[in-house]
Amino acid sequence: MLQSDPAVKKVERFSSRCLAGLRRAEALRPKIIDGAPRTIAGTLAPFNELLTAASASNALAGLMSEVHPDEVIRDAARDCEQEVARFYADLWLDRGMYDALAAVDVAGADADTQRFLAHALRDYRRAGVDQPPEVRARLKQIDEELTRLGQQFSKNISEDVRAVELADPARLAGLPDDFIAAHAPDAAGKIRITTDYPDYNPLMTYATDDELRRQLYVAFRSRGDQHNEAILRDLLVLRAEKARLLGFADWADYITADKMIGSGRAAAEFLDKVWRLAAPRATRDYQELLARLTALTPGATAVGDWQKLYLEHLVKKEQYEVDASAVRQYFPYDRVLAGLLDITAEIFDLRYVPVTDAERWHPSVVVYDVVRGDAPLGRIYLDMHPRDGKYKHAAQFPLKDGVAGVQLPEGVLVCNFPIPEPATASRPANPGLLEHDDVVTMFHEFGHLMHHVLGGHQRWITQSGVATEWDFVEAPSQMFEEWAWRHDTLARFARHHVTGEVIPAALVDKMRRADKLGLGTATVQQIFYASISLGFHRADPTRLDQLAEVQALQARFTPFAYVPGTRFHTSFGHLVGYSAMYYTYQWSLVIAKDLLTPFEDAGLMSTAVTYAYRDRVLVPGGTRDAAELVRSFLGRDYDFRAYERYLVE
Repeated sequence: MLQSDPAVKKVERFSSRCLAGLRRAEALRPKIIDGAPRTIAGTLAPFNELLTAASASNALAGLMSEVHPDEVIRDAARDCEQEVARFYADLWLDRGMYDALAAVDVAGADADTQRFLAHALRDYRRAGVDQPPEVRARLKQIDEELTRLGQQFSKNISEDVRAVELADPARLAGLPDDFIAAHAPDAAGKIRITTDYPDYNPLMTYATDDELRRQLYVAFRSRGDQHNEAILRDLLVLRAEKARLLGFADWADYITADKMIGSGRAAAEFLDKVWRLAAPRATRDYQELLARLTALTPGATAVGDWQKLYLEHLVKKEQYEVDASAVRQYFPYDRVLAGLLDITAEIFDLRYVPVTDAERWHPSVVVYDVVRGDAPLGRIYLDMHPRDGKYKHAAQFPLKDGVAGVQLPEGVLVCNFPIPEPATASRPANPGLLEHDDVVTMFHEFGHLMHHVLGGHQRWITQSGVATEWDFVEAPSQMFEEWAWRHDTLARFARHHVTGEVIPAALVDKMRRADKLGLGTATVQQIFYASISLGFHRADPTRLDQLAEVQALQARFTPFAYVPGTRFHTSFGHLVGYSAMYYTYQWSLVIAKDLLTPFEDAGLMSTAVTYAYRDRVLVPGGTRDAAELVRSFLGRDYDFRAYERYLVE
């Protein structure tokens, strides 16, 4: 036996729990197909119940595979996820279920019900339900294999934590005192700096040791390189085959056909438009960094990508009077989180009630019920700090999709922020100071969480929460980043962790001006990432040289040369979930900047505006097209003007 009996029983208990929803869905399926009346109550309502049951298993499996501290449970969750994927693959290719749904007359029903059925039938056709039996069988095989490959790709990233070991503490020169204190030499005299974000971001920003930054950069940008190129090739081949079987030229066209942008070609044209807007600013940004580098290293002719954050920090400190190491003193983790909860409670009319008896997968997870008045709206879980085997980025995961009258939405915020620690005999207290970028990230991801909870009260589960077009889902979270940039909102919680001083308005003004430095290079970097995502899915995967394409795209879109030894694409986790749609981040940002325009006069804390935004954009979930939701809030169609001002001015 490979595992002890207690471990086997633990896995069995988890698997039984994880698959419980799927078993309910499996039991409902033949009842719907074989004997249910072809009415809303007889067919659509049970189908909604089936989807709700299956989603419970899917959400639990997807979350636990990324966050559970026990490797055997993470593996069991992946097994559960694969079984759920097999069920979905078979369900969406089930002609009997499609015919049952298509037979329901909804002509006299409400708009939400009509939309639910229309989208369900559309999704069946997109899955290939109207294809010949042999094609449907192949599509099912492809979907199951894509799930397995995607899991392995993600696992290889999350479990590939690399490190640079130092023997000389002097090499940490430039780093904040709390960072140095938290990285004392071990018994062998070694200091270990990992590729996890709480180590990586500060070191790349503050360390004066250029070679140390380069070493950690290469380690970070080569995670997953032992296996993920081969896995990615197989993913791309299968996606291309599926697209062809369904009548599309490539995966990019297939995956964007039901999105706001409409096609792979339109996505490429959009990225080119944004790049042309950003390129002049990126050139100016780069020249400013190069000038600073030549002052450090006379004769330098190019800025290395590993030098970008450090040089930006120096320029902001010297020319904009913004010292990031001083700024972070105002952002101890606990105070930032408390401020975030306070702000969202006010602007959305909420209360957060701590839950102490909820089942948690790790002791650090914090749980709140979200309520308005006495009415519960949902539950949120905050899993905010890094640990071995955990998801390495920041994201909101669903745990339950809300269904009106059936279940409240539950969402999970998964991040990797520094851990506040009390003082010990050997070291001082660590307040868990956040970089301002971390604060922005926390607000961004919480925007997703609010969308999930506030929009999670629909009758039909496929319209619940963030169930709008995929290329809109980032807009509410990107918009909410603004609350982490204004002095009137920051002053509510940003206090110096030693003196208690509120962050000065003059400092926030300088931070905003300094943030413009690097906006051009950051934008073209995003275009580079989006072009990998899109280009990999428009190319012939059997002939694609992944590394060569990455190098070519980096040279085309960014001013920073490829760094030998790196293979960014092998750790680019969005290639699994977003596939060809990383363009979403810039597309959504265009909308997000426009969504902020009603706040320009009223202010970010104006409840007259925040309540309207809540009720017209977030609360409807996926009951209407995203463009219609935005129009109902703005009173007009969204446009490019606010984004262009942000990027060009």
